[in-house]
Amino acid sequence: MNPRWMIRDLILLVAFAAVVPAQQTQFQFQLRVTQGKNTFLIPNASSLTFSALVGQSQTVEVVGTYTGAGKVTLLAPSPNIFASADFSASAKDSQPIVLGPGNTVAFTVTYTPTSGAQSTGQLFLPFIETLPPATGSTTPTQVQNAIVLTLQGTAPGFTLSYVLPADQNVVPLSSGATIPIPATPVNTTGQVALNITNTGSGTGTITGVSISGAAFRLSHLPLFPVIVPAGQNVQLLILYLPTQVASDTGQIVVTFDTGPPVTVNLQGSGTSSAFVYQSLQTSPPTTVSPGETLSFAGTNIGQTSSIAFRVLNAGNSTGTINSINVAGQGFQLSNVPALPQTLAPNTSLTFTITFAPTLANTFKGSLLINSDTVSLSGIGLGTQLAFSYNVAGSTITLGGANNSVIFSPLTIGQSSRLNLNVKNTGTLAATISNIGVGQVNGPFVVSGVPALPLSLAPNEEFPLTITFTPTVLGFSNGTLLFDNTSVALVGSGTQPPSLPAYTISGASGTVAPGSQMLISLNLASPYSVAIAGTLNLSVSGDLAADPAVQFSTGGLTVPFVIPANTTSAVFGNQGTQIGLQAGTVASTITLTPTFATRGGNVDLTPTNPATLKIAVAPAPPTLISIQLSGQTANTVTISLSGFTTTRKLTTGTIQFTTAPGFSMPTSKFTIDLQPIATVWFRSIASQPFGGQFTISIPFTFQGTVPTGKTLLNSIASVSATLSNEVGTSTLLQANVQ
Repeated sequence: MNPRWMIRDLILLVAFAAVVPAQQTQFQFQLRVTQGKNTFLIPNASSLTFSALVGQSQTVEVVGTYTGAGKVTLLAPSPNIFASADFSASAKDSQPIVLGPGNTVAFTVTYTPTSGAQSTGQLFLPFIETLPPATGSTTPTQVQNAIVLTLQGTAPGFTLSYVLPADQNVVPLSSGATIPIPATPVNTTGQVALNITNTGSGTGTITGVSISGAAFRLSHLPLFPVIVPAGQNVQLLILYLPTQVASDTGQIVVTFDTGPPVTVNLQGSGTSSAFVYQSLQTSPPTTVSPGETLSFAGTNIGQTSSIAFRVLNAGNSTGTINSINVAGQGFQLSNVPALPQTLAPNTSLTFTITFAPTLANTFKGSLLINSDTVSLSGIGLGTQLAFSYNVAGSTITLGGANNSVIFSPLTIGQSSRLNLNVKNTGTLAATISNIGVGQVNGPFVVSGVPALPLSLAPNEEFPLTITFTPTVLGFSNGTLLFDNTSVALVGSGTQPPSLPAYTISGASGTVAPGSQMLISLNLASPYSVAIAGTLNLSVSGDLAADPAVQFSTGGLTVPFVIPANTTSAVFGNQGTQIGLQAGTVASTITLTPTFATRGGNVDLTPTNPATLKIAVAPAPPTLISIQLSGQTANTVTISLSGFTTTRKLTTGTIQFTTAPGFSMPTSKFTIDLQPIATVWFRSIASQPFGGQFTISIPFTFQGTVPTGKTLLNSIASVSATLSNEVGTSTLLQANVQ
């Protein structure tokens, strides 16, 4: 379109605008738009939208079909574009100027943005429509009209930039430019932010971002394609992971849905410090690489050996030692400088590694410097006893938290044995002078002890037998000693068998007051555990107990033992029978035994133990002696001794028999003894004597004693009986002559 044609079009447009009738007529064109693969109808005076990258074009084809009954005369061969130079229009070749019904006019509209700014224009194609004469008229009607479309164009414009973490400055990128990534230590990661920004006026689409170069990676990638509105951006991270001291190159390619891709070059360099580890115990120093082992000379237990160790930076850049640590029993560090330490090339730091063994064993450890590991090894010189035993076919080795020989639960009185293996796992010969159980008379016994002192070479071993015989319920603990080395012994006892039936024999029923008897106790069958028991005596009745009721050993209790696998109780030196003294007071004597295991005092007494009851029944008084004393010319005192089981006396009868030549008016006397007996038996003084008593009765005689004789010479004999509420005693006579 030349300038002259444009001026002509403007004149026609002005003329057209001047003759448009005031009354609007129906628009008789159907407008069909083809935009890419899409075809659609639009009304006149509507808008067409375009989007293209700057410098790129987007073309739309518009086909207008005349749908009226007259004819149309185009006033221009192609549409005119106003307001924006980014739009252009052109008609198809050989296109008619005059259109009849069904004829078409076609033209294309092209949008070629010159910047990212939004563009607005207007398409104008004027025409005159000639219609047939109206009814009753012979003159055709002419109507002036135009195809008018509003044009709107947007242009996405993508620009690239990068941001370095060090300064956070945004640096623009053009296609083919290079991003210089700062020097990065080997095996670390450097990163740069890449911005893809839509600086245009329309929405654009990023279809992909790819990267090349073995040392480069992309992070924070979105899911493609990515639609980016105007004024927004997508940020990615470029990761640089150098693996060696060298220069690395790469490339990033960004593709869009339209337009050419953008290529950006990448440039990076890897730097590294190179730490060399050296043992200074030799000259020249010995280099120890990560993963290798630094060995210490054999060291006696309780002593130490040390190695000076150096870290040298043999690389081409500075390096930082952030941590130095040691792991493993027996190893420790000293003289470690304050960390972190930055080492320039060819500079170093030193520290000391010390090996202090506590056991005769091989020790393993690790020296940790940053992420590098050097193995440590040392041998402790000395003796070391190791213990193991076999249970149910499995070998149990003592050590650590498991340092006890454990026996299975066992019934009290039974025995269990196991073999303990003793081995010198140390590096020197061990001398053992003493072996034994630390607890005297305990449940653990060791046997099979070799001749002592014993020299046990490294890896040499010998067996022992440990016997466990529980004596108490629950756990029992012991200690097996090898000089200063100890092994814990643990076992538990369970309830022993029930006690067999038993009998107490030697007396039964009613016994005579003051009598003595022999008592024995016997099991119905032998018992497997030695028994220690006590036979207890108790006295019951309505009267105060007689203290004379006791065992022959004194007291109301007597201990006994029943040796294992026997039946008879043994009462100390008394043998299998113990004497029992019955008293002089009417009462019931009850014998009750208690039983327990001899070793552990585990109670074996039945819930309702069998007892033996012996009775001293109420009886008439018993006279034991009659004595005469206190003689004067006509008086004499009669003393009567005896006991009454009821602790009561009612009357006494005394009969004198005189010698020839002496006579008495009365020779038989009855005396009321109840008052004096009551006073005596109620007194505290009488309690130690039970039912015993002594009564003194003075007598005064009238008459003449024969010449040459005394009063006693004149009495031939005296006899007496005593009575209580039960009855009268047997007559007791004492002859005086």
